[in-house]
Amino acid sequence: MPADLSHISIILVEPIYEGNVGAVARIMNNFCFSDLRIVGSVPQKNDFYLAMHSEHLLDNATIFSTLAEAIADLDRVVAFSRRIGKTKPVDLSPMQMAAYVHELPNLKLGLIFGRETFGLTDEEADLCPLRCHFSANKDFPSINLAQAVALAAYEVQSFEQRHQEDLGTRKPDAVSGEELERIYGYMKDVLGNIGYFTNYETTNWDAFLKKMLAQLNPNKEMVYRLRQMFNRIHVLITGKGMGYD
Repeated sequence: MPADLSHISIILVEPIYEGNVGAVARIMNNFCFSDLRIVGSVPQKNDFYLAMHSEHLLDNATIFSTLAEAIADLDRVVAFSRRIGKTKPVDLSPMQMAAYVHELPNLKLGLIFGRETFGLTDEEADLCPLRCHFSANKDFPSINLAQAVALAAYEVQSFEQRHQEDLGTRKPDAVSGEELERIYGYMKDVLGNIGYFTNYETTNWDAFLKKMLAQLNPNKEMVYRLRQMFNRIHVLITGKGMGYD
């Protein structure tokens, strides 16, 4: 039986080439995805032609003005990028991405694909704690948008089919994105209050904390223990506790 992937959104950021969005819709239909989100413009005539027997996905696609709006209701997001480097680390291989998605069947997830021309802006990339990268020819690493979606969709759908009965690897009790953002803010505020940050920091602690929590996928007990730990640190340094409201 096909896996239920209705909780996973495919998000395209400002696609510009006619046909790519239509091809993505057909690919989504091939691999049992149903939620298409587009940041930017609605598809063109040629997209509907290439979305053979998948036009309903284009008709039902949700259009957003910004990536922030497109992911506002999602619990976890993974961005796909061909760019790698010291400030653009790779967090997940395609297979690891599929395993990560498989762990979270009860959360709303987003797989984000940037523009065909230059991908995501730095501001957009900052909204995505985790990055996935396809290994390709180092002299020609850029993969067509629709083909990139096809590779990602196949990895997720095939992983789901292979492991449908392997429930031991899942984390159905992982906290929502809202709760994850709340404990992130608490930890950051505690560190700020105790003077942990300095003017000559070379580490992007915002990105580190968000990535750590996204990779950890904590449940409610783990979030409570993190809150307890950081509150105790705050007491030891400042002499008073810090509320969690």
